[in-house]
Amino acid sequence: MFDLPTELALVVLAYLPLDSVQRLRLVCQSWHKFILLQENTIYHQAAMFHKLIPQSITSVEEAHVLYSKHSLDGVGGWRDLCQRRRYIERSWSGKAASNLIPYNAAGTSVHRIKVDEMAGYILTTSCEGGLTVVDTETDQILWSLSKVRRHAHCEYGEGYVIFDFSDGAKEVWRRTDDYDLSQAEQRVPSSLPSSRQVQASDVSAALFPGPSTRGHFRPWGLLYPPQPTRAFRFVYPILGAAAWDHVFLWDVRTGALVQTIENTQCGSDGNLQFLGDINYIEVGQKHVFLCGVHGLRGFSRETGRCILDRSSSDGPFGAWDFSISPNPPTHTTPGSVFVRQDTVRHPTIHPQREIIDEFVAVHVSACGSHLAALLQSSKLVIMYNFERIARGDVSIESISVEIQLGSPRYSSRYLAFENGRIGVATRTGVFIVEPDFSEDITSLSPDTPPNITIVRAPSLRGRTSLASISCLQMTDTGLYLNWDPNPNPLDPDDPDDELFYSSVEDQARYAVLVHGALFLLVDDLPGADPDPEVSLVFGVDFTPNMKETADLPITSRLVGGDVD
Repeated sequence: MFDLPTELALVVLAYLPLDSVQRLRLVCQSWHKFILLQENTIYHQAAMFHKLIPQSITSVEEAHVLYSKHSLDGVGGWRDLCQRRRYIERSWSGKAASNLIPYNAAGTSVHRIKVDEMAGYILTTSCEGGLTVVDTETDQILWSLSKVRRHAHCEYGEGYVIFDFSDGAKEVWRRTDDYDLSQAEQRVPSSLPSSRQVQASDVSAALFPGPSTRGHFRPWGLLYPPQPTRAFRFVYPILGAAAWDHVFLWDVRTGALVQTIENTQCGSDGNLQFLGDINYIEVGQKHVFLCGVHGLRGFSRETGRCILDRSSSDGPFGAWDFSISPNPPTHTTPGSVFVRQDTVRHPTIHPQREIIDEFVAVHVSACGSHLAALLQSSKLVIMYNFERIARGDVSIESISVEIQLGSPRYSSRYLAFENGRIGVATRTGVFIVEPDFSEDITSLSPDTPPNITIVRAPSLRGRTSLASISCLQMTDTGLYLNWDPNPNPLDPDDPDDELFYSSVEDQARYAVLVHGALFLLVDDLPGADPDPEVSLVFGVDFTPNMKETADLPITSRLVGGDVD
């Protein structure tokens, strides 16, 4: 078999992918016995090599600080952990089963959704007013707050929930179990909770008595922007809110206004084109990004200077241009909510006339290096290592990819960016896009396209149903959105999803403006679907069903013979 000492054999195995370790077990009896004998050590090393855990974690029990109870259900050892993480990864890519789950307790008029997977609950605001906290395991209401305005936007992170009051103030509430009086004393006087918040809290406490305060919140602060704001975003511990020509940044822990970025309409260099009304704001560790009617702009938090500026009418946006193939996939995974979509690459074309689109959302990766922006026409723009633009090393086009996700005649709905995955909802589908951010796309040859995986949820279809989506969130093991399942999107007249695949070949429609520019039209076709009146929370769970997998042979499980 081999003559390597045990210590050296373990070092060699530590650098092998999980599938290669399993292949050794399948092809060699000696390796099988060795791996079985050293299983705990080998898979602990594998967990560190694949960056599932840091080196400081030495027991599976400690992994619970990294992953939710739900994701680790049934995990008893390092091999189980590696199996589970690999399964979840494959499930996100449509290569393993997943489950579509309704959460009825959130009600039928959901507007915004936030999910705390570690705590095990969903927070929602309503089109009719109010905030609700729902247990993800039992689908039961843990707590609710009635004094929240209709269609309130909601932000959440690290136990803080933030929503806007009717007068423009931002209400900050903190998870009751985390409420620390010593920290509360550090809040600035101007940002303390109002009597109205305290009264609303007392009402909710009376409605949900009992020994457990899980999922309960208490008022922490009330933040008044110096100017009226249009959009806000919370990335712990910073809350950013965009006014017409300013961005205000608060530290929610104290309620202090810690920074103001000025001249956002023209940028720090005096750009002659106004950004226009703000559609979206994103807050990163080092930057703030704004989507306006006329463009996308980024600012350094350190200097306040504009470091990225792109007009929404200044296409093409990337050196690589893709769309979904009109040919349905030849292979699907039984039990998966998502199917992998083939793509079509298009030559980069510079239009002879100005085409006016609109950036509606932008998100930056957790590492702060990559950017995803969504246009009204359901086009996704991904920028790899965008900080190189500010340094003058590259052009925006050379580091960007644009992907048309479905028909350009129907509008995009929402954008999310978590764990290296980009979630997009449009009126023609729900997609997950996984770029390989380790690639330097500026070094790729013209015949070597970037490595990007795109999957879509065929069961989440129907333009009327998809129009109900006003929020999409992603966690480690799940995707959550609000959606109207009626009328039934699985139309018996369209059993093979033909409507979607025919729509990807739609040509964009335009109105010609006086000065000759083309204004892109969406959702304005004759007989357009009406806006839905029902909006329910649905989740896609990417963890394995333990009852279904418990009796399967190891070769058909995650670290088994199922390899690509």
